[in-house]
Amino acid sequence: MLYDVIIVGSGPAGISASLYAKRRKLSVLVISKGNGALGKAEKIDNYYGFPDGISGSELYQNGIEQAKKLEIEFIEDEVVALGYFENFEVETINSKYKAKAVILATGTNRITPNIKGIQEFEGKGVSYCAICDAFFFKGKDVAVLGSGNYAIHEMEQLKPIVSSVSILTNGEEMIENRDQEIEVDNRKIREFRGDGKLTEIEFEDNTKRKMNGVFVAIRNGIKQ
Repeated sequence: MLYDVIIVGSGPAGISASLYAKRRKLSVLVISKGNGALGKAEKIDNYYGFPDGISGSELYQNGIEQAKKLEIEFIEDEVVALGYFENFEVETINSKYKAKAVILATGTNRITPNIKGIQEFEGKGVSYCAICDAFFFKGKDVAVLGSGNYAIHEMEQLKPIVSSVSILTNGEEMIENRDQEIEVDNRKIREFRGDGKLTEIEFEDNTKRKMNGVFVAIRNGIKQ
């Protein structure tokens, strides 16, 4: 089948594009691996139309349901190649699809470091988006986990809101083009701890540090 448009990604951008395309009476296929970074958001409090906030996973599911009511076709698969031979050809792990147009709405891939306890506290002190969740840590002590420009950007988002913010590099070397007033902790992290919510970080040197929240700022496994 030749689709009018294939959309890669099923987050807010991808679903919005699919709705507009379908209302123009175009044949639409959405290819997605899942909810990605959006599903890691415990609560979204700055999105139009939700006065009490909404969880990232719930917002994602609402979008999918809205699109499916318009009979938009969905396939859960991973896109591995994109080519053009008279029409676009989208290759996934399991199949190939053709379309007159392709929209890439893949968003940003957020990396979860291999640290004991980090997944347990996602949404309970561990966040992947400072601009989304900083408000929930107002007046608290937090840290940014990363060692590059992205970590510094997240720290700048947090500074006006939280009580204190530092950078944890987890043993990585921090970039040099940074504000020297930034507190940088280079120690390797052993474990995230807490009772229901994150309260403490234990390092490989057996020392511990009290912490209300950690914002993970690592993309694609490289320093950014």
